[in-house]
Parts: sequence; structure tokens; C-alpha cells
Amino acid sequence: MSICMHARAQKRAFLVLSLLCTAAYFVSYVSRINLGAAMVELVACGFAEKTTVALALSINFITYGTGQIVSGYLGDRYKPQNVMLAGFILAALMNGGVALLKDQRLLILLWGVNGFAQSLMWPPLVRILSQHLNADEYTLACKWVNWGSELGTMAVYASMPLLISIASYRAVFFVSGGLALGMAIVWKLVYERHFSHAARATQPDGSAAVSPSSAAHAHLTLNAVFLMGMVMIAIVMQGSLRDGVTNWLPTLVSESFGLSSAASILSGVLLPVFGILCSQITTQIYRRFIRNELLCSGIIFALAVLAAVLLALLPHSGVMATVILLALLVGCMHGVNFLLVSIVPSCFARYGHISLISGILNSSTYVGSAISTYGIAVFSQKMGWNATIWLWAAIAGCGMVICLLLFRRWKRFQTA
Repeated sequence: MSICMHARAQKRAFLVLSLLCTAAYFVSYVSRINLGAAMVELVACGFAEKTTVALALSINFITYGTGQIVSGYLGDRYKPQNVMLAGFILAALMNGGVALLKDQRLLILLWGVNGFAQSLMWPPLVRILSQHLNADEYTLACKWVNWGSELGTMAVYASMPLLISIASYRAVFFVSGGLALGMAIVWKLVYERHFSHAARATQPDGSAAVSPSSAAHAHLTLNAVFLMGMVMIAIVMQGSLRDGVTNWLPTLVSESFGLSSAASILSGVLLPVFGILCSQITTQIYRRFIRNELLCSGIIFALAVLAAVLLALLPHSGVMATVILLALLVGCMHGVNFLLVSIVPSCFARYGHISLISGILNSSTYVGSAISTYGIAVFSQKMGWNATIWLWAAIAGCGMVICLLLFRRWKRFQTA
């Protein structure tokens, strides 16, 4: 009886922790991607130039990416829940600051600080999940957390046209800042009530947590460093496509088909729908058929290549076909992100420092994001959108080649 009661308590703890982290990542996304979604309106209303907003986004990606490493270190050294709490508070302040801005030049500074604030979320969150959950629970929780990012994207693109029409783009940042502040309060109260105790090392059935707090800190082998480096390159490819296409889709649609700012922003709602769908399919394929992160990622990269090539070959296929193909491209990258950024860090758990390794891998996403967000502005202006889409196909092709060339070596690493 006591074992059954303990099992029910553990299941309830799993659900509470997973939902709490999903809500946290939802709010993190809402308060981070809102500027990219509002970019077309900021330019249209005359508050900022396109290059200023693009630079602010690129700086945000740089501070977010480099901050991942700092966050990973802090998440291993201090209580990860407190690191995340600080991130929410700082994000709330920066979003509120943008809402009050009068000078577009300060946008770069505030959004750069917001990037660092947001970087305090993911690595500590991975450590929290890995210390409280076993391998199967961890995979499922990561899927839900990734859904949080998709739902956050959907909320931004669906609500922003309404907020802009009722008030202005400033309302978007007031609401986002308020959500971040509210999440800080909820996070503090719920986490302290349910999870302030030490992380559990085993389940009632004896299965181990992914990374118990007592895990040994072994030195990375040369093979582990090589594979980690190649995975980082593949993640750069993924990040450049996922965030580059996401940020520039409203502008591409507006410039290619002459839609209004509100209609162009609203077209981005399909992105998270495809993101959730692709993440769900990826999870099922990974858990049931292809238990190899690199092989599965290589196949998904190939699908992204196909979507980009079809779009490039059909440049006048209409708004709906264009948005669907771009949503499929971005959705594929969310599937790759789930595998390489969420699952791969757990494969390095035996070396310890899982928060730091997670931060390093996740930072690679935003190296690609920073390069592509500003690079797409320059490249599309000089070469046009069709050439830019061919570039996206080439980037996806590079990611595919890396993953497919190394998946056997990765399998040997997993079983070593």
C-alpha cells in the first residue's frame, strides 16, 4: 500500500513539475520572441528602422547564447530555481522598459539585457528536470516544455494584432512584462511548496534519475568532445533556420504579397501549430523507432531541405502555400531542437555538469540565430527572398549531412 501511495505521489510530483516548467518556458518565450513578431509594426509605425530592430534581435541572440554558458555554470553551482527566478524578474523589467521607450537606440541595450535574462531559464530547468525525473519522465517532460515554447509563439502571433489594433505595439511589451512578473511569483510559491526538498535519485521501481545530485564529475573524453562539437555545429544550423525564418516570416509575407502588418503577423500563428505537430511526431519516432538522436535529426533535416526547395521552386504559389511550407521548415527545426538541445544533454549525464553542458549546447542555437537574423536582413535586401530561401535549403542540407555522417559513431558513444 505504501509503495502504491508513494508511486501516486511521484506521479503527481511529475505532473506538477512538468506543468510548472512548461508554464515557465511559455512565459519565457512570450517575453523573448515578441520583438521579432512586432518588428514589422515597429518599422511600419516609424518608431524604429528595420536595421535597428534586426540589430537588437541579433544582440539579443548573442547575449542569450553566451548567457547560456554563464547560466549553465550558475545552475550547477547554485540553486537552479533561484537562477530562474532572477531571470523572470529581469525579463519583466526589460519588457516594461521597452514599452516605455522613446529613443529607438535604447532598444538595442534593453533587448540585449533581456537576452541574458532569458538565458537564465533553460540550463537550470534541465538540471531541475534531470534531478527529479527518470529517463522516460525526462523525455516526456521535455516534450511538454517544448510545447510551452510553441504555445508561447502561438499566443504572441495570435494576440499581437489585437493588442496593436486596440492600443499599440507598446501594449505587447506591457503584457509580456506582466506575465513574466506573474510567473516569477508563481514559480517561487509552487516550487518552494513542492520541490524545495533534495532531488530524488531513484523511482519507486528502482529506476534512476537522469542526473542525481550526487553524480560524479568525470572528464570528457576526446571522442565526447568531438561529438559534442559536431552536435554544436548541427545546432547552429538548426538555430539559424528556426529563429531566422520565424523572425522574418511576417516581413517576407508582407513584402512578397503586400499584406498589412497585422495580417502578416497573424500568418505566423501556423508556426507553433506545425512546431507542436513536428515535436509530437519526433517524440513518437524517437521513443518507438529510432533511439538515435543524430539519425533522427538527419532525417528531419532532410524534410526541411525538401520544404525549402519546394518553396524556392514555387515562388508565386500564394500566401497560404508559402506560409505552410515555411511553417513546415520551422516545425522540422523544432523537432531537431527537441532532440539535440533537450535530449542530447542527458547523454552526457555521466560526466556531470549537466546544466553547463545543456547551456553550451543551447548557446549554439543562438549563434545561428544571431547570424541569421541580421544576415537575412542584408542577404534578402541584396539578393531577394527567393535566393534567401535557397540559402535556407543549403543550411538545412549541411545539418543533414553532419547528422547522417555521425549517427553510427554517436550510437557507439551512447553504448560505451
